[in-house]
Amino acid sequence: MPPTLSAQHVQKRYGSFQALADASLEVQPGEILALLGPNGAGKTTLIKILATLLNKDGGKVEILGLDLERDAESIRHQVGYVGQDTERSAYARLTVRENLEFFGALRGLSRAQISSQVEKLAGYFDFENQLTKQFVTLSGGQKQTVVIMRGLLHDPPLVYLDEPTKGLDPIIARRIRAFLKNYVHAQGKSMLLTSHVLSEVDELADRVALIRAGRIHITGTPGVLKAALGAPEFIELQSGQLPPAVLQALLRLPVVRCRLEREPGWVSLGVDDMMAGAETIIQTLRAAGIQASFRHHTASLEDAFLHHIGQLDERFDA
Repeated sequence: MPPTLSAQHVQKRYGSFQALADASLEVQPGEILALLGPNGAGKTTLIKILATLLNKDGGKVEILGLDLERDAESIRHQVGYVGQDTERSAYARLTVRENLEFFGALRGLSRAQISSQVEKLAGYFDFENQLTKQFVTLSGGQKQTVVIMRGLLHDPPLVYLDEPTKGLDPIIARRIRAFLKNYVHAQGKSMLLTSHVLSEVDELADRVALIRAGRIHITGTPGVLKAALGAPEFIELQSGQLPPAVLQALLRLPVVRCRLEREPGWVSLGVDDMMAGAETIIQTLRAAGIQASFRHHTASLEDAFLHHIGQLDERFDA
Protein backbone atom coordinates (compact mmCIF):
# COMPACT_ATOMS: atom_id res chain seq x y z
CA MET A 1 0.00 0.00 0.00
CA PRO A 2 1.49 3.38 -0.99
CA PRO A 3 2.14 5.96 1.73
CA THR A 4 -0.49 8.59 2.39
CA LEU A 5 2.25 11.21 2.47
CA SER A 6 5.71 11.09 0.93
CA ALA A 7 8.06 14.08 1.29
CA GLN A 8 11.55 13.84 -0.14
CA HIS A 9 14.41 16.32 0.39
CA VAL A 10 12.14 19.28 1.15
CA GLN A 11 13.91 22.64 1.42
CA LYS A 12 12.79 26.09 2.53
CA ARG A 13 14.61 29.39 3.05
CA TYR A 14 13.50 32.64 4.67
CA GLY A 15 15.98 35.09 3.18
CA SER A 16 19.42 33.92 4.32
CA PHE A 17 17.98 31.52 6.93
CA GLN A 18 17.73 27.87 5.89
CA ALA A 19 14.60 26.68 7.72
CA LEU A 20 14.55 23.29 6.00
CA ALA A 21 17.75 21.91 4.54
CA ASP A 22 16.84 18.29 3.75
CA ALA A 23 13.59 16.98 5.24
CA SER A 24 12.33 13.57 4.13
CA LEU A 25 9.55 11.51 5.69
CA GLU A 26 6.66 9.19 4.90
CA VAL A 27 3.36 8.61 6.69
CA GLN A 28 1.54 5.33 6.11
CA PRO A 29 -2.21 4.64 6.29
CA GLY A 30 -3.24 3.95 9.87
CA GLU A 31 -0.09 5.59 11.26
CA ILE A 32 0.71 8.51 13.56
CA LEU A 33 4.12 9.99 12.84
CA ALA A 34 5.49 12.56 15.29
CA LEU A 35 8.08 15.22 14.49
CA LEU A 36 10.28 15.75 17.53
CA GLY A 37 12.72 18.63 17.77
CA PRO A 38 13.50 21.86 19.63
CA ASN A 39 12.07 25.25 18.70
CA GLY A 40 13.43 26.47 15.37
CA ALA A 41 14.11 22.95 14.11
CA GLY A 42 11.71 23.36 11.16
CA LYS A 43 8.69 21.40 12.40
CA THR A 44 6.03 24.07 11.81
CA THR A 45 7.57 25.16 8.50
CA LEU A 46 7.45 21.60 7.19
CA ILE A 47 3.85 21.05 8.28
CA LYS A 48 2.74 24.34 6.71
CA ILE A 49 4.37 23.31 3.43
CA LEU A 50 2.65 19.93 3.52
CA ALA A 51 -0.65 21.66 4.31
CA THR A 52 -0.22 23.91 1.21
CA LEU A 53 0.12 27.02 3.39
CA LEU A 54 3.74 27.68 2.35
CA ASN A 55 5.62 27.05 -0.87
CA LYS A 56 8.70 24.86 -0.71
CA ASP A 57 11.97 25.84 -2.41
CA GLY A 58 13.02 22.31 -3.32
CA GLY A 59 12.16 18.63 -3.00
CA LYS A 60 9.20 16.51 -4.02
CA VAL A 61 5.97 15.86 -2.11
CA GLU A 62 3.09 13.51 -2.91
CA ILE A 63 -0.05 13.47 -0.76
CA LEU A 64 -2.82 10.92 -1.32
CA GLY A 65 -1.24 10.16 -4.68
CA LEU A 66 -1.30 13.83 -5.73
CA ASP A 67 1.63 16.12 -6.49
CA LEU A 68 1.87 19.00 -4.02
CA GLU A 69 2.69 21.61 -6.67
CA ARG A 70 0.26 20.54 -9.40
CA ASP A 71 -2.65 19.46 -7.21
CA ALA A 72 -2.50 21.83 -4.24
CA GLU A 73 -6.20 22.72 -4.44
CA SER A 74 -7.33 19.09 -4.43
CA ILE A 75 -4.97 18.27 -1.58
CA ARG A 76 -6.21 21.22 0.46
CA HIS A 77 -9.76 19.81 0.49
CA GLN A 78 -8.62 16.36 1.66
CA VAL A 79 -6.39 17.18 4.63
CA GLY A 80 -7.11 18.53 8.09
CA TYR A 81 -4.84 21.11 9.72
CA VAL A 82 -4.60 22.31 13.31
CA GLY A 83 -1.96 25.00 13.72
CA GLN A 84 -0.65 27.01 16.66
CA ASP A 85 -2.43 30.26 15.82
CA THR A 86 -5.59 29.41 17.75
CA GLU A 87 -6.92 32.96 18.13
CA ARG A 88 -7.08 33.56 14.37
CA SER A 89 -8.46 30.13 13.50
CA ALA A 90 -12.11 31.08 14.07
CA TYR A 91 -14.38 34.13 13.97
CA ALA A 92 -14.43 35.73 17.42
CA ARG A 93 -18.07 36.94 17.43
CA LEU A 94 -19.61 33.81 15.99
CA THR A 95 -20.67 30.99 18.27
CA VAL A 96 -18.84 27.68 18.22
CA ARG A 97 -21.62 26.07 16.21
CA GLU A 98 -21.75 28.97 13.75
CA ASN A 99 -18.00 28.74 13.24
CA LEU A 100 -18.16 25.01 12.59
CA GLU A 101 -21.13 25.40 10.26
CA PHE A 102 -19.30 28.10 8.30
CA PHE A 103 -16.07 26.14 7.90
CA GLY A 104 -17.97 22.94 7.17
CA ALA A 105 -19.81 24.72 4.33
CA LEU A 106 -16.47 25.91 2.94
CA ARG A 107 -15.44 22.24 2.85
CA GLY A 108 -18.53 21.47 0.78
CA LEU A 109 -20.35 19.55 3.51
CA SER A 110 -24.13 19.47 3.56
CA ARG A 111 -26.09 20.85 6.53
CA ALA A 112 -26.91 17.28 7.58
CA GLN A 113 -23.25 16.23 7.42
CA ILE A 114 -22.15 19.27 9.41
CA SER A 115 -24.80 18.74 12.07
CA SER A 116 -23.90 15.07 12.44
CA GLN A 117 -20.17 15.76 12.73
CA VAL A 118 -20.63 18.65 15.17
CA GLU A 119 -22.82 16.57 17.46
CA LYS A 120 -20.43 13.60 17.31
CA LEU A 121 -17.31 15.64 18.07
CA ALA A 122 -18.99 17.79 20.72
CA GLY A 123 -20.27 14.66 22.43
CA TYR A 124 -16.87 13.02 22.49
CA PHE A 125 -15.12 16.13 23.81
CA ASP A 126 -17.96 16.88 26.29
CA PHE A 127 -18.43 20.20 24.51
CA GLU A 128 -22.21 20.34 24.00
CA ASN A 129 -22.66 23.19 26.48
CA GLN A 130 -20.13 25.37 24.67
CA LEU A 131 -21.66 25.21 21.18
CA THR A 132 -23.84 28.31 21.67
CA LYS A 133 -21.05 30.43 23.17
CA GLN A 134 -19.15 33.02 21.17
CA PHE A 135 -15.62 31.93 20.34
CA VAL A 136 -14.18 35.08 21.95
CA THR A 137 -15.66 34.15 25.35
CA LEU A 138 -14.00 30.73 25.52
CA SER A 139 -10.91 29.86 27.53
CA GLY A 140 -7.66 29.12 25.72
CA GLY A 141 -8.12 25.39 26.09
CA GLN A 142 -11.72 25.57 24.87
CA LYS A 143 -10.64 27.56 21.81
CA GLN A 144 -8.03 24.92 21.04
CA THR A 145 -10.70 22.23 21.27
CA VAL A 146 -12.81 24.13 18.72
CA VAL A 147 -9.85 24.35 16.35
CA ILE A 148 -9.28 20.60 16.64
CA MET A 149 -12.98 19.98 15.95
CA ARG A 150 -12.75 22.26 12.91
CA GLY A 151 -9.74 20.30 11.60
CA LEU A 152 -11.61 16.99 11.88
CA LEU A 153 -15.02 18.24 10.74
CA HIS A 154 -14.75 16.92 7.18
CA ASP A 155 -13.37 13.52 8.31
CA PRO A 156 -10.05 13.94 6.46
CA PRO A 157 -7.85 10.94 5.59
CA LEU A 158 -4.72 12.92 6.57
CA VAL A 159 -4.44 15.29 9.52
CA TYR A 160 -1.64 17.68 10.50
CA LEU A 161 -1.53 18.63 14.18
CA ASP A 162 0.96 21.26 15.34
CA GLU A 163 1.06 21.20 19.18
CA PRO A 164 -2.58 19.99 19.33
CA THR A 165 -3.08 19.87 23.12
CA LYS A 166 -1.40 23.20 23.87
CA GLY A 167 -3.36 24.96 26.61
CA LEU A 168 -5.72 22.08 27.29
CA ASP A 169 -6.41 20.80 30.78
CA PRO A 170 -5.18 17.22 31.42
CA ILE A 171 -8.63 15.62 31.25
CA ILE A 172 -9.56 17.15 27.88
CA ALA A 173 -6.05 16.49 26.54
CA ARG A 174 -6.39 12.82 27.48
CA ARG A 175 -9.77 12.58 25.76
CA ILE A 176 -8.40 14.18 22.62
CA ARG A 177 -5.40 11.83 22.54
CA ALA A 178 -7.70 8.83 22.92
CA PHE A 179 -9.95 10.11 20.13
CA LEU A 180 -7.01 10.76 17.80
CA LYS A 181 -5.53 7.30 18.33
CA ASN A 182 -8.88 5.69 17.56
CA TYR A 183 -9.45 8.02 14.60
CA VAL A 184 -6.19 6.95 12.99
CA HIS A 185 -5.86 3.29 13.96
CA ALA A 186 -9.48 2.16 13.77
CA GLN A 187 -10.37 4.09 10.63
CA GLY A 188 -7.10 3.81 8.70
CA LYS A 189 -6.40 7.55 8.70
CA SER A 190 -2.93 9.14 8.78
CA MET A 191 -1.56 11.81 11.09
CA LEU A 192 1.53 13.99 11.28
CA LEU A 193 1.99 15.43 14.75
CA THR A 194 4.37 17.88 16.40
CA SER A 195 4.64 18.32 20.14
CA HIS A 196 7.11 19.39 22.81
CA VAL A 197 5.31 17.16 25.34
CA LEU A 198 7.31 13.95 25.29
CA SER A 199 4.73 11.92 27.18
CA GLU A 200 2.19 12.86 24.49
CA VAL A 201 4.53 11.80 21.69
CA ASP A 202 5.32 8.53 23.47
CA GLU A 203 1.62 7.79 23.91
CA LEU A 204 0.43 8.77 20.43
CA ALA A 205 3.22 8.13 17.95
CA ASP A 206 3.73 4.89 16.05
CA ARG A 207 6.99 6.35 14.76
CA VAL A 208 9.04 9.44 15.56
CA ALA A 209 11.12 11.54 13.17
CA LEU A 210 13.93 13.46 14.86
CA ILE A 211 14.53 16.87 13.30
CA ARG A 212 17.12 19.53 14.04
CA ALA A 213 18.33 22.53 12.04
CA GLY A 214 15.98 21.68 9.17
CA ARG A 215 17.17 18.11 8.72
CA ILE A 216 15.40 14.89 9.63
CA HIS A 217 18.23 12.70 10.84
CA ILE A 218 16.51 9.46 11.81
CA THR A 219 13.02 7.94 12.02
CA GLY A 220 11.93 4.96 14.09
CA THR A 221 9.47 3.71 16.67
CA PRO A 222 9.82 5.24 20.15
CA GLY A 223 10.95 1.86 21.46
CA VAL A 224 13.65 1.41 18.82
CA LEU A 225 14.96 4.96 19.27
CA LYS A 226 15.19 4.51 23.04
CA ALA A 227 16.69 1.01 22.79
CA ALA A 228 19.66 2.48 20.91
CA LEU A 229 20.72 4.13 24.18
CA GLY A 230 21.91 0.75 25.43
CA ALA A 231 19.88 0.56 28.66
CA PRO A 232 16.27 1.11 29.78
CA GLU A 233 17.09 2.73 33.15
CA PHE A 234 19.67 5.29 34.29
CA ILE A 235 21.22 6.05 37.67
CA GLU A 236 22.44 9.65 37.75
CA LEU A 237 25.26 10.83 40.02
CA GLN A 238 26.67 14.32 40.54
CA SER A 239 29.95 14.16 38.66
CA GLY A 240 31.65 16.77 40.87
CA GLN A 241 31.40 14.35 43.80
CA LEU A 242 33.10 11.49 41.94
CA PRO A 243 36.92 11.23 41.79
CA PRO A 244 38.04 10.01 38.34
CA ALA A 245 39.21 6.65 39.74
CA VAL A 246 35.80 6.02 41.35
CA LEU A 247 33.97 6.95 38.16
CA GLN A 248 36.11 4.52 36.20
CA ALA A 249 35.38 1.81 38.76
CA LEU A 250 31.66 2.43 38.36
CA LEU A 251 31.89 2.25 34.59
CA ARG A 252 33.59 -1.16 34.88
CA LEU A 253 30.76 -2.63 36.95
CA PRO A 254 28.95 -5.50 35.15
CA VAL A 255 25.58 -3.89 35.92
CA VAL A 256 26.54 -0.67 34.10
CA ARG A 257 25.71 -1.04 30.42
CA CYS A 258 26.54 2.43 29.14
CA ARG A 259 27.18 6.07 30.02
CA LEU A 260 24.96 8.92 28.88
CA GLU A 261 25.89 12.60 28.91
CA ARG A 262 22.47 14.02 29.70
CA GLU A 263 22.94 17.15 31.81
CA PRO A 264 25.99 19.21 32.86
CA GLY A 265 27.21 18.24 36.32
CA TRP A 266 25.65 14.78 36.24
CA VAL A 267 26.81 11.42 34.91
CA SER A 268 24.13 8.90 33.86
CA LEU A 269 24.92 5.20 34.18
CA GLY A 270 22.68 2.87 32.19
CA VAL A 271 21.43 -0.30 33.89
CA ASP A 272 18.99 -3.07 33.00
CA ASP A 273 17.40 -3.20 36.45
CA MET A 274 17.09 -0.04 38.51
CA MET A 275 16.99 -1.70 41.95
CA ALA A 276 19.89 -4.08 41.31
CA GLY A 277 21.91 -1.39 39.57
CA ALA A 278 21.37 1.18 42.31
CA GLU A 279 22.33 -1.33 45.00
CA THR A 280 25.60 -2.26 43.28
CA ILE A 281 26.50 1.37 42.55
CA ILE A 282 25.79 2.43 46.15
CA GLN A 283 27.92 -0.44 47.48
CA THR A 284 30.81 0.67 45.28
CA LEU A 285 30.50 4.27 46.45
CA ARG A 286 30.43 3.22 50.10
CA ALA A 287 33.50 1.05 49.66
CA ALA A 288 35.33 4.09 48.27
CA GLY A 289 34.08 6.30 51.09
CA ILE A 290 32.09 8.50 48.70
CA GLN A 291 28.73 10.10 49.47
CA ALA A 292 27.19 11.32 46.22
CA SER A 293 23.77 12.66 45.38
CA PHE A 294 21.95 10.42 42.93
CA ARG A 295 18.63 10.16 41.14
CA HIS A 296 16.96 7.85 38.65
CA HIS A 297 15.20 8.21 35.31
CA THR A 298 13.81 5.89 32.67
CA ALA A 299 15.11 6.13 29.11
CA SER A 300 13.14 8.86 27.35
CA LEU A 301 12.66 10.30 23.89
CA GLU A 302 14.75 13.28 24.97
CA ASP A 303 17.59 10.87 25.76
CA ALA A 304 17.08 9.29 22.34
CA PHE A 305 17.26 12.71 20.69
CA LEU A 306 20.52 13.48 22.48
CA HIS A 307 21.93 10.10 21.50
CA HIS A 308 21.01 10.30 17.82
CA ILE A 309 21.34 14.04 17.17
CA GLY A 310 23.63 15.57 19.79
CA GLN A 311 23.47 18.46 22.24
CA LEU A 312 20.19 20.36 22.46
CA ASP A 313 19.85 24.12 22.66
CA GLU A 314 16.81 23.70 24.93
CA ARG A 315 15.04 21.07 26.98
CA PHE A 316 11.86 19.27 26.04
CA ASP A 317 8.89 19.07 28.38
CA ALA A 318 8.53 15.88 30.37
